[in-house]
Amino acid sequence: GVPVDEEGLDCARLALAGDCRLVYVTPAHQYPTGVTMSLARRLALLAWAERQDGWIIEDDYDGEYRYNGAPLAPLAALDRQGRVLYVGTFGKIAFPALRLGYLVLPARLVQAFSQGRALAVRHSEVGTQCVMAEFMAQGHFQRHIRRMRRAALSRRNVLKAGWPVGVPGLAGMPDVAAGLHVKVDVDNFTREQELVAKAESVGVEVNPLSSYWLEDSEVPVDKRAGLVLGFAAVPEGEIAEALMRLRKAWR
Repeated sequence: GVPVDEEGLDCARLALAGDCRLVYVTPAHQYPTGVTMSLARRLALLAWAERQDGWIIEDDYDGEYRYNGAPLAPLAALDRQGRVLYVGTFGKIAFPALRLGYLVLPARLVQAFSQGRALAVRHSEVGTQCVMAEFMAQGHFQRHIRRMRRAALSRRNVLKAGWPVGVPGLAGMPDVAAGLHVKVDVDNFTREQELVAKAESVGVEVNPLSSYWLEDSEVPVDKRAGLVLGFAAVPEGEIAEALMRLRKAWR
């Protein structure tokens, strides 16, 4: 893997990866850190692909859920050399069972990918595709995105307003500019595990950030600590109830 910092993928470290020619990124909202890749890093990544004669798979993960300011242009929109394969899905904005995604390709790859897909997938869900196309053509999709964004924003605000303060070793709730989850810093690994265990004891699921790291990572164990919380699928009342339990468990 390649390290990720507050600006996204570390392109300087990527350049040390020798003959690597393919990279997969989620620049809109990286999981689990929640980082949005900066414009400077996006341009650096495109320059890397051109130098390496390489390819970038851009997964627009949580791209529709941005709450503060205008979103940065996708890598695919900045690409002038035909190096980006842009992947998206309707699962996060509609519902996962829809199982409908899309791939936007450089023109020179379209024929090869079309032939490959014809061999790998004999029968497409044409009916589902037609319904979604009509849904979008009539303007319903953009209205639906706005409704979903408002719902997610409301849940984010409840989480932020009720987040426990003054808990030893636990940082405050950061600003969540995009996405459907948040990462909160914890001082060290031991404290992270204590907080997760106490949350579990009161029936609240909190994921330890340390569990997402590669085992051979050069980052010290205590620097891997944190909490990852999703808020998209939880109604406001249940979020408030869970926060009340956490305040009692963590005091």
